[in-house]
Amino acid sequence: MARFQANDKLILVKHVPGARRKRLVYTLTAVFISAAIAYLLGYVVAGAKLDNAISSLQRLSSEHQMLKKEEQQLRQTVANLESGRAIDEQAKQQIQDTISGLRSTVARLEKDVSFYKNIMAPSDNAKGLQVQNAEIEETSEDRRYAYKIVLAQVADNKNYVSGVVAINLIGSNGGTQEVIPLRDVSEREELGIKFRFRYFQNIEGELTLPADFIPASIQVVAQSKGKTASRIEQSFDWGTLTAN
Repeated sequence: MARFQANDKLILVKHVPGARRKRLVYTLTAVFISAAIAYLLGYVVAGAKLDNAISSLQRLSSEHQMLKKEEQQLRQTVANLESGRAIDEQAKQQIQDTISGLRSTVARLEKDVSFYKNIMAPSDNAKGLQVQNAEIEETSEDRRYAYKIVLAQVADNKNYVSGVVAINLIGSNGGTQEVIPLRDVSEREELGIKFRFRYFQNIEGELTLPADFIPASIQVVAQSKGKTASRIEQSFDWGTLTAN
């Protein structure tokens, strides 16, 4: 049994029925209120952060759309520049082709003018039947060539001149010199080709070289008939003709 000392104090507490229960209720209420306040504060802070996040997202989305628009504009600018450059290149090429065509036309006209001048007024005072020109040009077929021989009546053009002309290929086959008539390598059937003209006449067609034949020159022999009959013979180097 506990003993009380003389200096011990006895404190009397008034007994209030239900006090402990009230304290418990007050404590729980305080805890609940604190939790509610903390939740509300957290909600407010989270809401503010969410608002900031939404604003940032909207701003980034706007910037993204703007950048996409700028990218499209830049792509269109590049495409326009590329198209403009292509058009410039095309126009430049067309101009160059036109100039080239004009030069070819001028060269052809100069050649034609020279041709007619030589017929009407030859510089060397030559007159009568002449072999004015010879041309050889490769075709798309192997060893097949287009040819054109031009006979002309120089200076004296009042009357027609007529006769026959023979065209031969001179070259070698297996180291042996060979002369091949035009009719043997072309569709012509006659050995002597008839002509009749006042100014000039073209004799043209295509020929095919034999397999082992190496051409060296083309020989043209023309014989006119009548009171002023004459015979002319002229050879043209094959390499020179095909190089033109």
